[in-house]
Amino acid sequence: MGTFITSVAGVLVCQLLSGFYPGMSVAPDWQLGFLFGIGGFCGMYLGARCQKHVPAKAIKLILCFFVLIAAFSYIIAYLK
Repeated sequence: MGTFITSVAGVLVCQLLSGFYPGMSVAPDWQLGFLFGIGGFCGMYLGARCQKHVPAKAIKLILCFFVLIAAFSYIIAYLK
């Protein structure tokens, strides 16, 4: 709930600021925001439904794998 309130407040502030900076891209991208929202909702729903079928150790290994991939991609991009 805290993340939701913070996100709504951030979108409202950015929308209000867009009127003061007409030459800059400050306004939220509503279409992309709705797509991320739908994806997040589906992910939360499916994750909650599937959680009882996947052991905790497997979930931890999957999360570790994706965190390491992200970390290595940042390191490789930095070294290039």
